Amino acid sequence: MEIVNPMYWNASLVAQVLSVIAVALNLLVVLVFATTKQFRVKYHGFVFNLVLADIAVSVTLFIYMRPHPFDKAVQAVGRAFFLTAQLNILAVAVNRLLALSLMPPARYDAVVTPARMVLACLLIWIVSAALFVPTTFLQDKKLNWLIQALLPLITLVMTGIFYVMVFRKIAHYRAPLAYTQGISDIEEQTSTRLRQTRHLMVTFTVIFVASALCWLPFCVVFIMLFAHGGPTISLSVALWWSFPPLTINSILNPFIYWWRFKEARDGFYQLLFGCCCRRRQETAEETEGDL
Repeated sequence: MEIVNPMYWNASLVAQVLSVIAVALNLLVVLVFATTKQFRVKYHGFVFNLVLADIAVSVTLFIYMRPHPFDKAVQAVGRAFFLTAQLNILAVAVNRLLALSLMPPARYDAVVTPARMVLACLLIWIVSAALFVPTTFLQDKKLNWLIQALLPLITLVMTGIFYVMVFRKIAHYRAPLAYTQGISDIEEQTSTRLRQTRHLMVTFTVIFVASALCWLPFCVVFIMLFAHGGPTISLSVALWWSFPPLTINSILNPFIYWWRFKEARDGFYQLLFGCCCRRRQETAEETEGDL
């Protein structure tokens, strides 16, 4: 996008810097995924898909903030990527609700296979593109603005509803397990699945709240555009400053992974200390060669 008003430069610069930071942090998470076997499990499928979406969001926003001749196309793709990130947070709740509904755990494992998990991740990208790419090219600007505001808000509301349903389901299973004597193997597996689900849901509740807070300025600006009937200088500036919070969301997520997932911390430390050890070994070999 070509910036013609110097009032937008600060917002553009902040968004570009934050985009670079977000890409770097999420690429580090991808590297941790690639080098940590314990992290590459079906349980973390939507986590990895969210990481990819955050990278795509940050790259697209960086391009959008710079002068280029493909303004509408980049805008459409960027909005689709933003929705992809939101739908991944929703998919976690749907997946966990399915895991709690298909008991014993073997039933869930038989239904939700790794191949189907990959298919679900791809479907999220396709649905996001189908919803946002055509609507970006609508001739009616007011309708376009309304869609930009309502789609994220509807997704956030649906996500909140599913998260409440999952936590209610967890509470429903907790009481009978606590008083069961002589827990069988199946009940032990169920108890383990509940602990995993509770931990994952708490993690993604933090991600969901952060996402909602970062998205609200963007949605509010588009609602104001729709209500006002057209952009003003103040609304245009507000719109530009609503982009940096969206990128902050992509920056926060890697820190949440590191905080909540032991596998992520172990993988990061292994990656960090492994690089240090290799560097020391190479230095020692070079020193011995010089002697």
